[in-house]
Amino acid sequence: MTKMTTKVKTQKSEKAWFFLGALAVFFMGVPYLVLGKDSVFVYHDQLDGEVIAYLLQARHLWDGSGVLPEFMNGAAKTALTMPAPACVLLYRWLPAELALACMQVAGSFAGYLGMFCLLGWAGETSETLRRRKGLVGFIAMLTGCMYAYLPFLPVYGLSQYGLPLLMYCVLRLGEKDRPKNFRILCYFYVLLFGCNSSLVLSGFAVLGIWAVWEIVTLVDKRKQFSAGQAAAWGILLLTYIVENGSLLLQLSGGQGEEISHKSEYLLSPVDFFSQLKTNLLQGGQHSVDYHGLILVVLLMTTVVLFFLNRATKKDIADKKNVPEGGEKRLWKAVGLSLAVIAGFAAVAALWDSSIGIAIRSSLGALKGFQANRVLWLSPCLWYFILGCSLLLLTEQLPERDTGAEKTGNGRRNGVIPGIIVMAAMLLTVATAGKILLESNLKPNLQKLVNRNYAAMSFRDYYAVDVLDQVQEYLRENTGEEPQDYRVVSLGIDPAAALYHGFYCLDGYSNNYSLEYKHRFREIIAPELDKSEYLEDSFDHWGNRCYLFSAECPGYYTIEKGGFYFQDYTIDAESLRQLGGSYLLSAAYIDHSEDTGLELMRPEAFETENSYYRIYLYRVMDNE
Repeated sequence: MTKMTTKVKTQKSEKAWFFLGALAVFFMGVPYLVLGKDSVFVYHDQLDGEVIAYLLQARHLWDGSGVLPEFMNGAAKTALTMPAPACVLLYRWLPAELALACMQVAGSFAGYLGMFCLLGWAGETSETLRRRKGLVGFIAMLTGCMYAYLPFLPVYGLSQYGLPLLMYCVLRLGEKDRPKNFRILCYFYVLLFGCNSSLVLSGFAVLGIWAVWEIVTLVDKRKQFSAGQAAAWGILLLTYIVENGSLLLQLSGGQGEEISHKSEYLLSPVDFFSQLKTNLLQGGQHSVDYHGLILVVLLMTTVVLFFLNRATKKDIADKKNVPEGGEKRLWKAVGLSLAVIAGFAAVAALWDSSIGIAIRSSLGALKGFQANRVLWLSPCLWYFILGCSLLLLTEQLPERDTGAEKTGNGRRNGVIPGIIVMAAMLLTVATAGKILLESNLKPNLQKLVNRNYAAMSFRDYYAVDVLDQVQEYLRENTGEEPQDYRVVSLGIDPAAALYHGFYCLDGYSNNYSLEYKHRFREIIAPELDKSEYLEDSFDHWGNRCYLFSAECPGYYTIEKGGFYFQDYTIDAESLRQLGGSYLLSAAYIDHSEDTGLELMRPEAFETENSYYRIYLYRVMDNE
């Protein structure tokens, strides 16, 4: 009866930890609900691009035209590929700021749930850990919350946050004793992951490493091939093909003669070993995971188990202290995860090295493909390693009711293991603190406490209320609706105009027409000639098809204040020929008439608390 009571208590404790962690994850959604458009989001690669992709694709979800009329003079829909296609429905039904907040909370919860389940799977073969469900639940909760709060960009959907749960489903599908309903749920999540993640950002890496695993199990007689896992891989592959059909057709040359601007990418090689070190210690772009202290915890775990978990000859003879099957699974999981992380780091470094650049340069538009995104899978593995390490240390703690005497190896009295476990937990908590300070939650909490907090908000970035005034002014004074004219933006990201429904000639895209790039270059050529940095950036990269200024290179948002353009020049005739009618500038342009621009009214458009002050210029005819 006592053992049964203890078992029930530990199971309740595990569930209590799970719900506590889930509550902590859902808490991050509260500031978004309160702040609304005053919420703070990372704007680089999010508000400036991906959110606009969702908004425009949502506006034209059912029209079947294949083009986005508001974007870059009617670019193809492949110019703005959504990282999580199914999430377009959120932007169809909800305000953009709320849709993005939903993506954040849903993604974080998927990450939490996946890591919690994954660590439960890792420790389930250990008799010791099965008796310590409460402690296992705490470790899984802590690790899961840390992963959920990593500062990934929510616009990428499940591309990063959803990896632990995908990994868990794949592992469970490899077990034949799973109930049919559970297997159906696993297949459903694989489909859901495919619909809410990006093939070109992390999907290709998932498919690749998964395919390698399937081939190994098929070839190696010691491993058991799983038809269920293979079927799930097929489901994911088919989902990606259906979602990315137009893009794949374009890249294969089967969709017209249009050449992507990517064909002009100039790739610069990096030193392989230097990049390998960076990849191992810091990770890649948008995959920061603060795993430095995790390495320390892993090292501590290795040392502890080497010195304290080695059964003596007498122990082996008496069949005492022999490592359990659970410990073997945990060590295998840690070792395999480390090997995969090292492999990803090497592949990414090779892709960016001189050898990789030489190969990529012959691939045309595909040379811009970022295979170094394989590093997006590493954070999931690092936190799986952290959880497994803590579980391994937990196994070394003594049973409360053993009454064992002190021994030389220090395991039975638990003093040394207890100290090491406490030290490891302190390091883990320190990492958790760093994650919280760098998370997307922090600036929103600060914004709640102080509405004058300086971080740029959703409202600030998209010039809400300000560009509404511009649109209404043009409607009243010219009788024109947004579809009747084309605009460009200076000192304010074109994403703001696109958000408000303006039809724009400029924009941020990683796959638009090379011909259009060349035509747009004629407009900004005078400013490119003044700045080697801007010229190199546009000619050899060009994803930002913007109006640049040599007076403030690299700045795409200019806060209202004393700054004004003293020597700004564009080719107004080329702008007019491309269809440009108006220019929205975040700063006054001195002598604008000399460059073919007419200020439509002396007063700028602004509100008392607006980030921007917008000046409206008309593109003059040269007659």
